[in-house]
Amino acid sequence: MNTLMAQGLELMLVGMGVVFTFLIILVAVTSLMSALVKRFGQAPANVPAPATSAPAAAQPSPAVIKAIELAVRQHRQSQS
Repeated sequence: MNTLMAQGLELMLVGMGVVFTFLIILVAVTSLMSALVKRFGQAPANVPAPATSAPAAAQPSPAVIKAIELAVRQHRQSQS
């Protein structure tokens, strides 16, 4: 039983060491990539805003509003 416990402990320590090493390498590579992007990356282009604003949303016609009201009323009646 002692040997089995020692093997389990050894396996746990090796696994945790591998994960810890991977995470350290991941942080280092991410930091390096961030530094490279900051140094060699292009600045975003300043795109001027359009001179005219977008037109306001068009109001639906009264016939469309009436059709929607009738459809909602019919749907509610069929659900009851």
